[in-house]
Amino acid sequence: MSDPFRDAQERMREAQERAAALGREYAHEAQERAKAVRDAMPPGLPKRLVSAFVGIPLILALIFVEVWPDRFPGIVFTLAVALIALICASEYFKALKHRGFRPNEQLSYIGVVVLQFAAWNVSRGQLVNFLPVMLVVLTIATLINQVLRRESEPVANLGVTLFGVAYVGWLVSYLVFLRSLLPGQSIAIPLPWGDGPSVSHGAWLTLYVIAVTWMTDTGAYAFGVRFGKNSRKLAPSLSPNKTVVGAIGGLVTATLTSLLWGAWAHLPWYHCLILGPILGALGQVGDLCESALKRDLGIKDFGGIMPGHGGLLDRFDSLLFTAPIAYYYLALIVT
Repeated sequence: MSDPFRDAQERMREAQERAAALGREYAHEAQERAKAVRDAMPPGLPKRLVSAFVGIPLILALIFVEVWPDRFPGIVFTLAVALIALICASEYFKALKHRGFRPNEQLSYIGVVVLQFAAWNVSRGQLVNFLPVMLVVLTIATLINQVLRRESEPVANLGVTLFGVAYVGWLVSYLVFLRSLLPGQSIAIPLPWGDGPSVSHGAWLTLYVIAVTWMTDTGAYAFGVRFGKNSRKLAPSLSPNKTVVGAIGGLVTATLTSLLWGAWAHLPWYHCLILGPILGALGQVGDLCESALKRDLGIKDFGGIMPGHGGLLDRFDSLLFTAPIAYYYLALIVT
């Protein structure tokens, strides 16, 4: 005669073993699904997403926040752009030294930072003649410094120094100019429960240019990975991974983003339809130009501060081309 208590223990042990086996099976299936998702995901995309989740809210805060707007409109954003320009310049000069150049970093850092505050002042109608004075002083001081240092290649060192100030400092300062457009005009931030606080129109235009530029890069990357495996290479000698299909995808994404964000920035749709492809094309040209610089300097990225993107200069290379053109288009044609 069987023992009921022992039979119950046996059945419980069998149930536990079946549950454990079922759990192991489910865990194995979950691991396989996760691996399949990982394999299907474009390389570097998880790091890009992490950078986006951190960077986008920070950028929004820096663009929209105001401290003493009557006296110092956009000063927080100007300080942020000055810091970005300083980091980009340090990445650029580090790459130059890797190539064997001896740029004058100290004077260049001063010039790069001063350019941002010069843009802030010029956009407010102050110190209009300061910019050419600063460039003259910087050119003469850099040349004198090269002579006193008795460098073997003073002309080359002078050229890369001044180019760095112009490429990084001057071009990135157009973000400050964009932020200063249409002073006195503001647009309310749309929230799910109604209109939020009003923000300067220039802040919306700055966000518009940044969104179109970076979505161009995202669209080109996504289209290239998804559809460009057998597509013709866009510029194989500069960037072997870029394809014609990816470039077209970037232009399409730029146009759609321009229409969407342009509506929030209160831009007429026909200007969005014109400016979107222009910024999309310029953004990709800017990226290719930086690829040419990196190839000449013998580096893969200018830095590693942003996971999945490289350095800050790698992330802002397209904006160096789009921000100036967008500013002149908006300032001379739209506003």
